[in-house]
Amino acid sequence: MSQNLQPTGAPEPPAEKRGFFQGCFAFIAKYALTVLTFLIILGVVFSLARAAIYKIRPYERGLHLRGGSFVGIDQPGWHIQIPFVDTVIGVVISERSAMIENLAAMTADDVTMDISLLYTYRVVDPVQYQLEVLDPDQIVAGFVQGALRDLVNTRKMNDVLHLRAEFNQELLTALKQKEAQYGIEFILVQIQNAAPPTEVVNAIKEKMVAEQLQEKATADATQQRTLADSEFYTAQKKADGEAYSITTLAEAEAKRTALNAEAQAKSIEAILKLLKDGGPLAEQYIQVLIAQELRENSKWVITNGSTLPVLDLSGANTITQPTPAP
Repeated sequence: MSQNLQPTGAPEPPAEKRGFFQGCFAFIAKYALTVLTFLIILGVVFSLARAAIYKIRPYERGLHLRGGSFVGIDQPGWHIQIPFVDTVIGVVISERSAMIENLAAMTADDVTMDISLLYTYRVVDPVQYQLEVLDPDQIVAGFVQGALRDLVNTRKMNDVLHLRAEFNQELLTALKQKEAQYGIEFILVQIQNAAPPTEVVNAIKEKMVAEQLQEKATADATQQRTLADSEFYTAQKKADGEAYSITTLAEAEAKRTALNAEAQAKSIEAILKLLKDGGPLAEQYIQVLIAQELRENSKWVITNGSTLPVLDLSGANTITQPTPAP
């Protein structure tokens, strides 16, 4: 007994579909080498084009070298070079800054100061900067430090602390002497900080305090001297016033005495003239004088020629003394 047996599994694709895939595989197998060669050539051309074409940015300059020899300076834009033969070095020419932190320098008056400096510069000669100087930024920094230290050595501490603008200008002038050697141009030099050591700062503070105390003492002494001068001037003026017053009074008294004496002299002169003429009025005036004299004196002597009596008008006693013989 015979049976028809068929294998189990996926159904076979149609004959047309099988023919299409077989044709693609045969085409790829036939042209595989050509396609691979084309891709390799395309990659090589792209690599060569990329190596041959380069761009210089606006803040750069390109140093074009060919076989180790300098060819020229490439300006910003697109350029072409010979791959594997030419070399282009890009140099940034825009302004750059650098900082010197706490540089110890000795001043002319033997004071050590810690100085911080900011400086900026830009590249003006890319060939000199890049090809003639090895590690140019480091060399420029060392040159700036040396110039700063040399300038501080010729200045006193007060000049470094208080004459910053003049110091910066002098330092910039000193730095410009080496610009051509390094192919750069210094733009700005500015001291950021300049401070002496702690012990020097303390000594300066003590000196300032002493100067302030001395100024205060001088002001107090001046004030006291002014007050003393004022008091002396016042006392002198007062003494001058009193002396003037005493002198004036003495002159007035002398004048009054002179006037009184003159008046008395004139009065006596008039009386004498009146007595000289005689008459009843003269006798009356003599009586008045006798009465006045008796009233003002306590004793009066009256004699008759033989005896010398003493009449005490203040009491009642009368003493009789013999008159000596002639």
